[in-house]
Amino acid sequence: MIHLKLALRTLIHYRMYSVINLAGMAISLACAIIIARYVHSELTVDGFNSRLNRIYMTTMEDSNNLGAIRFSGISNPNREKNFVDLSANPGVEKHSLFRHYDGEDIVVENQTYSTGVLVTDTCFLQILDYRVIAGVNNLRRPEDVIITEAFAAKVFGSEDPLGKTISYPSLHRTLTVAGIIRKPAYKSILSFDMLVSSQLTRHWSHMANSVILLYPGVDYRNFNRQYSEFMEMAAWGYSIRYQLFPYRDIYFEKHIANYAGFARGNFTYIFIMSGIGIMLLLTGLVNYINIHSVVMTRRNRELGMKKVFGAEGYKIFAQLLIENLTVIGLSLIIAFRLAAAFSPFMENRIGVMQYPNLRFDLWLSLALAVVLPTLVSAVPFLRYQYFSPVRSLKSVNAGNKSLFSRKFFLCFQYCLTVGLITVSLFFVKQLNFMLDKDLGYRTHDVISVSFMKDQYTTYEILTSIEEHDREDSRRREVFEILKQKLNASTALEHWTFGGFPIGAGKYAFKVPGGELQAISIRGADEKWFKIFDIKLLEGRSWDNETDEWDSYNLIASKSVLKQFGITDYREGELIPRDRLWWSSLRSKEEMDTNPPYHIVGVVKDFHTEHLSAQLSPIVFTFSKAHPDDSSGNSVIASFAPERRKEVLEFMKNLHGELIGGDFTYSFIEDEIAKLYSEDKKVTVICTAFTGMAILISILGLLGVSLFDIRQRRREIAIRKINGAMMKDIISLLLKRYFVLLGVAFAISVPVTLFVIVKYLENFAYKTPISWWLFAMALTATLVISLLTLICQVYRAGKEPPAEVVKN
Repeated sequence: MIHLKLALRTLIHYRMYSVINLAGMAISLACAIIIARYVHSELTVDGFNSRLNRIYMTTMEDSNNLGAIRFSGISNPNREKNFVDLSANPGVEKHSLFRHYDGEDIVVENQTYSTGVLVTDTCFLQILDYRVIAGVNNLRRPEDVIITEAFAAKVFGSEDPLGKTISYPSLHRTLTVAGIIRKPAYKSILSFDMLVSSQLTRHWSHMANSVILLYPGVDYRNFNRQYSEFMEMAAWGYSIRYQLFPYRDIYFEKHIANYAGFARGNFTYIFIMSGIGIMLLLTGLVNYINIHSVVMTRRNRELGMKKVFGAEGYKIFAQLLIENLTVIGLSLIIAFRLAAAFSPFMENRIGVMQYPNLRFDLWLSLALAVVLPTLVSAVPFLRYQYFSPVRSLKSVNAGNKSLFSRKFFLCFQYCLTVGLITVSLFFVKQLNFMLDKDLGYRTHDVISVSFMKDQYTTYEILTSIEEHDREDSRRREVFEILKQKLNASTALEHWTFGGFPIGAGKYAFKVPGGELQAISIRGADEKWFKIFDIKLLEGRSWDNETDEWDSYNLIASKSVLKQFGITDYREGELIPRDRLWWSSLRSKEEMDTNPPYHIVGVVKDFHTEHLSAQLSPIVFTFSKAHPDDSSGNSVIASFAPERRKEVLEFMKNLHGELIGGDFTYSFIEDEIAKLYSEDKKVTVICTAFTGMAILISILGLLGVSLFDIRQRRREIAIRKINGAMMKDIISLLLKRYFVLLGVAFAISVPVTLFVIVKYLENFAYKTPISWWLFAMALTATLVISLLTLICQVYRAGKEPPAEVVKN
């Protein structure tokens, strides 16, 4: 209690420095807490599963697809004799199949909602620990549906959702809400609104995925070795094998094809965020230590006298520790309040999701509350413990010469500030470079609107033949009316059915020499090339009147010819692999006798992926939409910039007239921006936290300069008496700070350059590292320092010299 009273008395006596330290440390800790929570949530994805170390997904690898691996359910639809069922192994405790459907329409009280649906079985919730807070935790009845707490609030508001009915139009079924799932306390790779029973129909359209729970003690690596041989699938014409992959590792897995709708993370962004958090924490800590050293310089006499009168070392350390613990403890309380206040902004505006975890917060608080005060208290304690009392007393008036430690920490703080500003400026430059780069096609004023929504959730006909025919007739009628309306519109330049160039699927091809190559492939028609202004280099484009969808013709990008060594496109022939999407319609014998594809045209290369990836070769097959074609669900159209509002209104009215329900649309510039959403997030975060680092540095510089200038008040007064001008005094006092800034800049440049170069290693296309980035960072730091220092120097220079000397 005595130590606490002494600590509070000291903090009040040096209240100006205490307030500066409290504010700087609170801001630093708040930023560090927000980042630490984000990093923790990224590294503990699906941590709510108590048996996470025993949960695995199955992957499938086939011999005909360049060794590509994808997540897949275990199935043997053709009853192959060579098939070995991995899930039947005695080491498997439970096995569940699920399918993910995104954007499914469901109807509640005549209101249509677009939802994420997970079709699964009863074992799903016995493997994964999604907590059911009301109702049943199984899907034993086919008509039962389990919905999430968030979806229940969205659809039913404050009403009790249990027993409510939901219409599922694509299945022609009415479902009953039987359970409610609470939002997990951890981030999850699976995102869904409803769990639906797989018993609703026998033939689901999407690929199934298997999730497996192994018994304790079963090593999945031995399990995989047991099933390492490929199984020949005679009906498919190639061999496959299934393997287990740890569920906990899926989030950061980049190489396994993801058709299950799993969320994916990026270690690079986590490293960047961690680095920013550490730099901010160091900035706050260095600021604290620097100002604390100023206070300790003024307390030399106090501690020296205590040693003279026999004060024991542990008492001095206890007093220093309690003082620092008080300030840092208060800073932590304020920091958690600030983090809570800014969490909605971070989640809604920046996209940094916060998953507060009480256990993590307690451990983080304990670590910070123990480590930081101990570290800050240890340095002055060791100095006064081993320095003689006489030396401590003699150093009272040595404040006119800055201590080496203050110079070191101030220089270090300058390094961090310059580095953060440079990195922030570079992220902005790289993001703008990627967004502004010519991708080789039209990237503005093209709209995509979802019409003719795909209703093929199942291949099974769930209605009577008459009703099915009526629905089919209605679909064809809507299709024809839609074409007529679009053709009659004067607001559109060109239109067709299809999608944006972004994200074309990759498949395996082999050239006449037998070499396998992976290239992108997509369907397109004549109007598609016109909409996106894709330049034809040689040959011809598609002709909607004469070309057929099942012809053996291709249009290829220029890099396809280069990759396959084709010098004359008219003679270039590609042999298709059997992993093209239509291969399942043909037998192995038909695949072996397929004629080669002729390249009838060559187009200029263009980018379909994030610019961190190399340019991908792409070929086009002819594809012209018809009412039964699920690939023609979206209308894409180009228009003049000044007619954007008119086009949007036209599309909305047309959708409401023909289809109804949710009006879903997107512009191509928005889709391109989505490719760089993570880059934008990191840029915004880095910029925002750089601003925080600058604010902390200003507080630190304010405290240190305030002490230095007060220590030199008499010197300033004497120089003024001897005729020194204000500009001379300002130049004299600022000189040491400029020297420290120059040293910090010289150290910061190579370190920052190394960080940027390492970051760019994963980018195929990168902006140059310009010299002006460092110049702007130096200038910004210099201006901030000048504004902080000159005000104090000017105020000190205006004090009456006689009064200062007399005092």
